[in-house]
Amino acid sequence: MGFYDFAASTAIHSVAGWAALVGAYILGPRLGKYDENDQPRAIHGHNMGFATLGCLILWIGWFGFNPGSQLKADEYVVYIAVTTNLVPAAGGATATITSWLKDTKPDISMIINGVLAGLVGITADCDGVSYLEAVIIGAIAGVIVVFSVPFFDKLKIDAPVGAMSVHLVCGMWGTLAVGIFVEGANILLRL
Repeated sequence: MGFYDFAASTAIHSVAGWAALVGAYILGPRLGKYDENDQPRAIHGHNMGFATLGCLILWIGWFGFNPGSQLKADEYVVYIAVTTNLVPAAGGATATITSWLKDTKPDISMIINGVLAGLVGITADCDGVSYLEAVIIGAIAGVIVVFSVPFFDKLKIDAPVGAMSVHLVCGMWGTLAVGIFVEGANILLRL
């Protein structure tokens, strides 16, 4: 049907995000997530230094994931590694700028989510996009995640650490990006 998902942005990230959405809806929000006026409260992590370290470890780990999906050591592995590296840098940068403009201050948790959003967004198409297209994919993912986190809060779906925004929303973005940027792929399913 023309569907393409090189390293499983859809099969792993988006599907897991849909499962998390259902689970979060069924379980309901954590105690203390909403105040007496039903306004969401941020429940901050206890150690943002460790959260940032975890993000950087995941960034490095993605080099095994995306290039490893090539299943052989050929000339494309390096190309895939470079597209994989450009995207989280762009996602982190645009998430920083977007959260700064939106909330009048940069937010380290949004920067982390921007990096991870970029990684999720490139997973489906890391072998078939140019370097510029990779940067565009990451930049868009970084912006999307900043607006997606409060969207789930407004729906009263408690998504700790923005994982649903990263995996579900940016997994869907990565799937759509294949049809937009990868030559020969199509975003429309043929029935």
